[in-house]
Amino acid sequence: MARLPLKERAISAVVVVPAAIIVVALAFLQYNWSNQVSEATSLRLADSLQMSMINWHLDLFRDFSQICVALGVDPEGDAPPDLQQFARSFADWKTGAAYPELVSGLYILQSDETPHSPTLRFDPSTRRFGPDALSANLETLREKLLKAPLDNGIGGSQAANPLNRTRSQLPGQQFVEGFYPGGVLAGWRFDPAVPALVHPIFRNDSTAQPGSDPHSVQWVVLQLNNEIIRTRILPDLAQRYFQGTDGLDFQVAVVAGSKTGDVIYSSDSGFGREEVRDADGSMDLFGRVQDKALGSPVHVFHKPSVNKGPAAAVGVSWFPLLVDSPADRDWQLIVRHRRGGPMGAFATELRRRDLMISFGVLFLLVVSMAMLIITSYRAQRLAKLQMNFVTTISHELRTPLTVISSAADNIAHGVVEGKQQLAQYGSVIGSQARQLSRLVEQILLFAAAREGQQRYNSQLLHISDIVAAALANAAGLIRTAQFTVEQEIENGLPPVMGDLAALSQCLQNLITNALKYGADQRWIGIRASLEEHGLVGKEVQISVSDRGMGIASADLPHIFEPFYRSSSVAAAQIHGTGLGLPLAKSIAEAMKGELTVTSVLGKGSTFTLHLPCAEASVKRSEIQAIPAVAPH
Repeated sequence: MARLPLKERAISAVVVVPAAIIVVALAFLQYNWSNQVSEATSLRLADSLQMSMINWHLDLFRDFSQICVALGVDPEGDAPPDLQQFARSFADWKTGAAYPELVSGLYILQSDETPHSPTLRFDPSTRRFGPDALSANLETLREKLLKAPLDNGIGGSQAANPLNRTRSQLPGQQFVEGFYPGGVLAGWRFDPAVPALVHPIFRNDSTAQPGSDPHSVQWVVLQLNNEIIRTRILPDLAQRYFQGTDGLDFQVAVVAGSKTGDVIYSSDSGFGREEVRDADGSMDLFGRVQDKALGSPVHVFHKPSVNKGPAAAVGVSWFPLLVDSPADRDWQLIVRHRRGGPMGAFATELRRRDLMISFGVLFLLVVSMAMLIITSYRAQRLAKLQMNFVTTISHELRTPLTVISSAADNIAHGVVEGKQQLAQYGSVIGSQARQLSRLVEQILLFAAAREGQQRYNSQLLHISDIVAAALANAAGLIRTAQFTVEQEIENGLPPVMGDLAALSQCLQNLITNALKYGADQRWIGIRASLEEHGLVGKEVQISVSDRGMGIASADLPHIFEPFYRSSSVAAAQIHGTGLGLPLAKSIAEAMKGELTVTSVLGKGSTFTLHLPCAEASVKRSEIQAIPAVAPH
């Protein structure tokens, strides 16, 4: 494509450079916007997940603590505990509790081995406490209670009573404000191994029997039903806080141990048995704030918007442990998004998709701008070609009209004398009129071909007839230009289907083109042969060659474009409309053929008309007409 003039290139640069800057700016803004949207989405999902986990934890604590509130244990009673009051409170709790089977047993244990205070168990049938043998779990719990004064300062005599000490004096505990539940929940401890809730009762009984410790410690033990926790409480909490429209949106597990812990509850078979490395959220249910440097026990896939609010203090809303057990045996809540993979990966995928869509839209914008610029450039170039065409046509029309007008004036004014002069003038007028007629006919043919209005009368044609008709039409031009025409037509060439007038017009245009650009060699070669073609089989090729100026490689892609004339042709002042070759190409394609060119600059050009043989055309038509038959 020819380069634009300097002024037009400058105008194009003024348009393209700001457009490129705008596109780059839009890409930068789009990238930042996508990152912000992704960050906001991740933040919203993290906040929602964190709040669900916090509410899950608080509801679990509420379910466990209701029985403690109902019993109303006085940790520093000076008299033996009122067991009947415990019995009545426990029965009242079972009547209105959401999970009355949560407590499988209510016990009163003596922390020492004094025979005067046997283990007592509440009997629901009689609503009374009576002696009872301890199960293996409770025997283990009793051993922990015996060791408790050494480990936690809980139990033993009243001197060891932690409630009589300042908070900073609690052994084995780094006090965190608010860690221990206050009010009626003060003094309750949790043992996850049984599981059980225990509360000390420090007696100062002056009426104690001889041989017994008047400052003894008794323990209220609520043995929790592990099966109810597994099958009812934890599933209900999962449904309450992690339920979606089509079931649970998250896989939920409560495990005793963060890596290879015992699965207490799992919403999906196998989930939680192995370490879940891609969990969206996890929560240490026992808090252990002192072991986490006051950090939050809730961990989600993304940093929440508020990291120092309820989440940081959620661990304080749990019962302190009875004894210091290994942290890797704590109960832990683990959740992972069920649909679409972990939420962290979902947020990343969402960001990637947003970026793809955004840059896809931006790419379409760039393509649209590029197409607009290219279209504008082509429209500008076409307008320039059309203006050059109008100028050329005006010149081509003016020359014969001027000659005819001058000759007519000379004849009219008696300048022409004698029959010989009159015959010469008549010959000139006729030659110019024919040239004018050919020019008009060529323009009309091109217009009809462009509009698809040209009608052709196809018939079987011999190649020799087509060549002869074209040479006859161009005989006057060949004779005037004093060119030598060499013909080489193979014998026995098969006929072709086509319109004789159109094909001869096509060859005539090629011959005229060779006459214009044949230079001083004044030679034209016409050759017709039968050749193999990979797609259509055999075809007839008619080539028109010259030994003229040739065509530059930069101009070859454009020579079949309407109105196109290279700068070298314009510099050589060779007249023409730029319609001969486009018209020849359109005729070749209308005849189911094609027109190709090879050229060497300074040595000449060869234009080849490819026409399918009539036999091949008939065979192809027959093949297309045969209906498809299903294979047997």
